[in-house]
Amino acid sequence: MPDSDPVATFNSDQLRAESAIRKAAKAGNPEAQFRLGVMFGNGDGVALDYGQALEWFEKAAAQGHESALLTLAWMHANGTGVEVDEDRARELYLAAAGRGSAKAQYVVATMYRFAQYGVAKDMAKAVDWYLKAADQGMPTAQFALGKLLMEGKHVAQDDSAALQWLSLAHVNGSKRAEDYVKHLIKRMEPAAVQAVRAQMTGQS
Repeated sequence: MPDSDPVATFNSDQLRAESAIRKAAKAGNPEAQFRLGVMFGNGDGVALDYGQALEWFEKAAAQGHESALLTLAWMHANGTGVEVDEDRARELYLAAAGRGSAKAQYVVATMYRFAQYGVAKDMAKAVDWYLKAADQGMPTAQFALGKLLMEGKHVAQDDSAALQWLSLAHVNGSKRAEDYVKHLIKRMEPAAVQAVRAQMTGQS
């Protein structure tokens, strides 16, 4: 083909990948449907097309694909390629959270904590969803849960539980957790700190 042909701007690897992904997507593979949606949403190897991206994300999400559910929820929450639709965003985040997505569980916890996406503030639900995400090792959820337990503003204050969650958050990469851990250790009885540490290392 001559260099002036617009197809020449896409290399052959991209074109082959797009063809293979499209074939798998049309056959009903949810991961391929999600990948094709990402390609259309980013204009990666294909022309940018939010309509096509949305269509493929919807197909993948209907099969419970976690990333597709999260991406669709984000698009509806932010009005990217679609009109802002908080009800739809909430529905998608809840669907992903219910399927065990730690990312979605964290968003849903925040949603109930700050009354977002059309829900009433509900700290019991917020803590429950933070706990689900924290149990899966998500440092941001561990940090949020530990901070709530430490401050005791919306839940009963529990320094020992707070120290556990904030220590885990720190181990898992939360830089903010370190200062809170230090503060807790200063205000707690040494024996209580030792008991938490022994519990976390599996000692009796």
